[in-house]
This record gives sequence, C-alpha cells and structure tokens, in this order.
Amino acid sequence: MKFRPILLIMVAAWCALPLIAQDYTAPDFSSDDEQKEETIPDWLVELSNLPQRSRQIYTGAFAAAKKAYAKGYMVDCIAHLNTCELYTRKNPHVWNLRASALIAQKRFDEALPLLEQVKAQSPSDSVLQLNYSLLYLGKGEYDKCIEVTDALMESIRYKKMEGLTHSLLFRKFLCRVMQERIDEARELVKHISPIDDSPLYYYCEAVFALIEGNRREAMKSLNVADSIYSGVGMLVNYKQAMTFSGVSDKYSLENQSSSVHEKP
Repeated sequence: MKFRPILLIMVAAWCALPLIAQDYTAPDFSSDDEQKEETIPDWLVELSNLPQRSRQIYTGAFAAAKKAYAKGYMVDCIAHLNTCELYTRKNPHVWNLRASALIAQKRFDEALPLLEQVKAQSPSDSVLQLNYSLLYLGKGEYDKCIEVTDALMESIRYKKMEGLTHSLLFRKFLCRVMQERIDEARELVKHISPIDDSPLYYYCEAVFALIEGNRREAMKSLNVADSIYSGVGMLVNYKQAMTFSGVSDKYSLENQSSSVHEKP
C-alpha cells in the first residue's frame, strides 16, 4: 500500500503520547493492507508528501515536545509544537498536546478552542477526554468534569487500566468534595483500601483530614503516598488534581475562619 511505510513511521512517533503522566489508549493508526487510502487523515497524507528531511524535523520536534511536557517544561513543549506547525497545522495530536501544556499552565481559555478542534475530528479521543476532565476541574465546573470523567471511565472499564481508573475516580471525588457533597464523596471511595496498589486511598484520606481541619494528618497521608509511589508516574496526576481542585485552600480558609469566630 502506498502510505504503509509512512504509517509505520508515524505509529512509532506517536504511540504512548504522555498526558498528565498517565497511560491512555493510543490513537488508532492502523496500517492494515485492507485499509482504504481515503480513510487516511489529511494531515498524515500531507506529512507523507513532505521531503524526508522535513519529516525528520517534524517527528523530532514532536518527540522533543512530548519529552518537554513529561519533564514539566511547558514553554519548551509549546515551542517544539510551533516547529511542527510550520510543516502542517492539521494534526489533532499536536492540538491535543498543546492543549495539555496550556491546561498545565491553567491557561484554560486558550486550551478550550484547541480541544474543540480535536473534538470536531475525533470526539472519542481518550487524550481529548482526559484534557476536558482536567480543564473542567481547574475551572470549577464540577458537574461537567464528572460527566466527562464518567464517560471516560466507562470507555476503559474492560481495558485493565486500574491506575488510570483510580486517578479519574480521584477527580470525581474532588468534585464532590468541592461541591460540599461529602457523603457522596465518601461513598465513591468506600471500597478503596491501603492494600490497593494506588495512591488513591492515601490522597482521599488526606482530603478527609483537610475537611476536618487536621493539616498535619493530611500531610502525613500525602507523605506516605509520595514515599510508596515515588517512582510511579501516575502520582503526578494526583498532585495536579489536588492543586487544580483548590481543595487545600478551600478547607484551610474555612477552618481558619471557623477558628476566628469561635474565639471569645
């Protein structure tokens, strides 16, 4: 098939795109001989028609963008993506990664149009849904976050992705806590225990401690999670969700306020 070699190159270049330090279902770049030429995305056709040197620069820039994102260098990530778009501006995976970098910087209004572009082409894209979930959490649009997160959790139910499922459940848990629906939050995670191979238990315990005004106990739970899961990329997702939700500030301020009013 005419585009088969290029497709194989692109599979190697784009598989395992990192998003928020967690695994996801990679985009489907099927290269079956039976695949019809007209099903190949326009951006991939455009890229395949570039000179070899241009393709090398493009794939190198995208690989560098992924690496910069994984290390938390969002400005560098975006700069490398700008290089990619000198060659083609049609690749939804570039839009997705740029949106991820913008969301990490809490530049939500800039990220949203990019997500809408991806949605128009690939509405069920897993990275897109992860981006929407985090964006809504950061914007405080908790019902929207839960809606997207529930749909994503359903889509991976049978894919043996417990680590990702737990991190998504934590986002949903945080939404309920921020809505002050604490009983519902407890119900969501009542089945989670320390024997689960996940930071989820310890991070939820930390949040419950914050709600009760016990910041020392909260830090103890977080430190235990950090110690056990220090080498696990998924831990970054929990830290990011905690920061984006604002749960620490919310309950810290409320508890300080309560203490002031209780003074004679």
